[in-house]
Amino acid sequence: MGQCASFSNTDCSGCFFGATSVGDEVIHVLGLSSPTLRSPSGASPRIPRLTRGDKETRRPSCGQASSATSTSACTCAPTVCNSCGSASTSGTVSRSRSFSYHSDRSGLSDVSGGTRRLSMTMLHTRGLGIPLPRTKLDKGKLATFRETFQAASIDTTAWGGGGAKSIEHLFWETYEQRGCVITGSQVGKIKRVTRLVKIRLVAEIFGATRVLYSRMQVMHDGRMVERKQVPLGKLRWDEMAADDLLEATEAFYAEDCAFAEPWKIACSKTLEKRLGLSQAWQAQHLVEDVDSYRYFIEDDCESDGYPGLNTMYCIHEVTFHVRDTEHAGVIGLPTGQEFATAEGDFNLQDEHGLAIGTQLNIWTWLPEAQAEEPAKESRGVPRERSAEALGTAERRRREAQLCHRVPLPTVSAQVLAGMQARLSGIRPRFGGGAGRAGLRLAPAPHGQSPSAALRSCMRGLTTDWPRVKQIASSIRKPAYSLHDFQQDLLAFPELNLYLLDEDSASWRAGAMGRTTTSGRTVGDEYQRTLGAFFAVYWLFRLDIDGKEGFSNGVDAQWRPIALDKVEEACATAPDKRMAFHRDAQWGFFTQLLVDAGLLERRPAGLAVNEQRLVSLLALTAVHDIMKMSLILPEVSAEHAPYHGYAAGETIGDHDHALAYVMDHYPDMLPSFRDLPPEERRSVQFTQCNVSFNHGWFVQAEAPPGAIFTRFREALIRDHKSQIRSRDVAFYFVHWLTDLAGAEPTPLAGCEKFVVKFPLPVLNSFLRSFEFVERIAAQTETQVMEDYLRVRWAEGALAAGLAAEPPTGPGAIAKMRLMCMAQTSAPKILEAFEELGEEDREVLGAEMARTGCVGQSFAAEPADPPLDGPAFLVYYGPAYLQNLGSDSATKRLGVLAELYRCARELWPASIAKVSTNVTVRIDMIKSLNVADMKEATTKGDVWTLVKHNDSEAFVERSSTTKLNTMVAAGQ
Repeated sequence: MGQCASFSNTDCSGCFFGATSVGDEVIHVLGLSSPTLRSPSGASPRIPRLTRGDKETRRPSCGQASSATSTSACTCAPTVCNSCGSASTSGTVSRSRSFSYHSDRSGLSDVSGGTRRLSMTMLHTRGLGIPLPRTKLDKGKLATFRETFQAASIDTTAWGGGGAKSIEHLFWETYEQRGCVITGSQVGKIKRVTRLVKIRLVAEIFGATRVLYSRMQVMHDGRMVERKQVPLGKLRWDEMAADDLLEATEAFYAEDCAFAEPWKIACSKTLEKRLGLSQAWQAQHLVEDVDSYRYFIEDDCESDGYPGLNTMYCIHEVTFHVRDTEHAGVIGLPTGQEFATAEGDFNLQDEHGLAIGTQLNIWTWLPEAQAEEPAKESRGVPRERSAEALGTAERRRREAQLCHRVPLPTVSAQVLAGMQARLSGIRPRFGGGAGRAGLRLAPAPHGQSPSAALRSCMRGLTTDWPRVKQIASSIRKPAYSLHDFQQDLLAFPELNLYLLDEDSASWRAGAMGRTTTSGRTVGDEYQRTLGAFFAVYWLFRLDIDGKEGFSNGVDAQWRPIALDKVEEACATAPDKRMAFHRDAQWGFFTQLLVDAGLLERRPAGLAVNEQRLVSLLALTAVHDIMKMSLILPEVSAEHAPYHGYAAGETIGDHDHALAYVMDHYPDMLPSFRDLPPEERRSVQFTQCNVSFNHGWFVQAEAPPGAIFTRFREALIRDHKSQIRSRDVAFYFVHWLTDLAGAEPTPLAGCEKFVVKFPLPVLNSFLRSFEFVERIAAQTETQVMEDYLRVRWAEGALAAGLAAEPPTGPGAIAKMRLMCMAQTSAPKILEAFEELGEEDREVLGAEMARTGCVGQSFAAEPADPPLDGPAFLVYYGPAYLQNLGSDSATKRLGVLAELYRCARELWPASIAKVSTNVTVRIDMIKSLNVADMKEATTKGDVWTLVKHNDSEAFVERSSTTKLNTMVAAGQ
């Protein structure tokens, strides 16, 4: 049993912290720095230690202390815990750190005198059922329910343990939530029938398509489930269907079931009660993709939640796109950050446990390629929607999209016909396999092609290299038109692979329809690839007509649309196009091409490095071919395992699949095979997963180790240090052109950047590329310090500071705070100087840790701390940018306390110098200090909870819950 000190507080004023010991460790509680509570010397008030044997604790300000074996309850009334965290991997919270920020009640009112309302990233939602404590279930009815399963020889004794739900939960689901019906009791073949809506929420985030998934779920009984699940809701059955154990009829399985609520109503309710999205918000921000709807049945499934219980799922699958992501303002948008929802009274403090039906979800936005799930065999046919069902705006959008697509060349149609003829002779087989659902090819004999389909498609095809070289020599000639360029692209035979689908070989059974692995219709990937090619064309001609083509697209004669013609010629967002043309940092685009060796600055002007451009064009031709699921390779035994794929498994990740073919079967891709070795190496590097988070870097959110270590490991381990700075720049050129062409409307310009991507973010990315490129030759810390110094010099004038970057203690903290705070930087930096000495030292020391062995910042003292771990305060930039009218000094004081708390949970150690720990502050990033204080008036405290060895969350907790956890040794 761990020891604990009281967390109680009698007057709800002042600043206090308790301390807990867990097992053999004591977690000390430190005072939260506050300028209003500072002693005359400027130091933060400290709390005297209490000694119990060999343990030490700190006394809370109220002076109440408990014995080593008991806890005293907080005299403030407890309230519901609005925790945003999730359980640790063991299913329980292992350790907790608490801090409380109290003040007089007068500080809790806004200018109107009313009580401030909490605005939290963690959403407290109603949930999809009526939560009910198990003690309030009808015991007689529950006993009969249990006996019914026993009579059907279904063993429920193990339910409620080992990840399974309890019989009480099923009883609640059936009779209280009415989320399922139990059928077949009369014949002893019990089946659970549940009707579901599965909702794909799709948003464009920084120009990339993302899908919302729940990655972790914590149930009422403390079970923690890590999963990848879209928002899911159960259709509510009517009382007649749910009150008795019925015999199923076909009407139960019908798409429009008369015994359950309409699926559209259930869909809207799920979004409202599970994600907190009001009806008004849904109407304003969501657009249904009517063509993606489908209804299907999965029958005779064994439920993971109820082992041994046969289940039928009747599923309505629907997709919604978020309109105007930048102004959505909820569910982690517009930046795509994780958030949490708590359904019902999720406070974990009731000694009888939480009510059944309460749960907590951690939600994340995944890239669309990662979000794809294998299709399951289904019964039923997707509902057909007529053209009349589409709104006028949607029809116009589709018409405009068709006008901006490139017609399929006759030559491509002929080549595709030849590919289909060759594919028809391949023997298919069906079965499991990572990354594929249903269709697979017979495995090739040892040493032969891992993809018989790819081998057959490419047989006899070669790259027309003279024509490719003609592109490179002509691309900057004013008379070389976009149409000429598009015709010359036919030199790449791989380009025709984007037109393949499962039906290309006349395989019907088990096929997934005319789609690619990115879930788009056939032809879209071809158009996107042309869009990436066109982006290359425009970027090489920025000083000719490239700015107009990149921003506005072309007219019916394929001529770039001039600025004075934008409003009449561009069907979409003319204002955004003109603003992009005016405000984009075009010089950074050109500099990136120079850094990548694609352009060279000569006395006569810019000149093309033709061999380098040929490599970029070849990469663009092949980079997404593995989105065609038909040609995905299987791992040969001699190469297994490969990025986690075992021998015989199909590589479902299209980037890994392409890298596998490049690594081991380059002859299958003629446009890659024939490149010089050095150029092949540069192209292969673009397929690496360098785990680089650009946002962390440009905002100085993370220490250099967290940003760059895996990047450098890829350079050293995977490429044996043969990658140079120009290859890193080449990587980012490919990233830019790929994303620029992400819309299947290549003739409309680079719409993904121009219309949908925040321009300030793009400009900041472009500004940072020249520094990231240096990672090939410099250490992680050197790269970051170079960037910080330049950002300081550029921002010093606006902040009223000296242009010379600071040096000495706190120098790195100041430079990072400037990047993190952005427009709030002047106030934040001024407040930094006003902090007490202790808080300045904490921020200075913690923000200067590198997370890298043997590395330190040159601007810091000669003897910096060389231990770790280093901390990444996730949402730190958002926390500082949301300053508003808040006190910058108090806000920095909270940040200092966060670092102090994290250091208590992860004591400094030389052995951990290369470790980086994430401290997530989701719950307080949007709160001002008054909001934080308000929570304490309700008997709650703010805690920093360690969930695992590399992650901690700020959570709001009642003092009762905290003491209960400590008393239980959690």
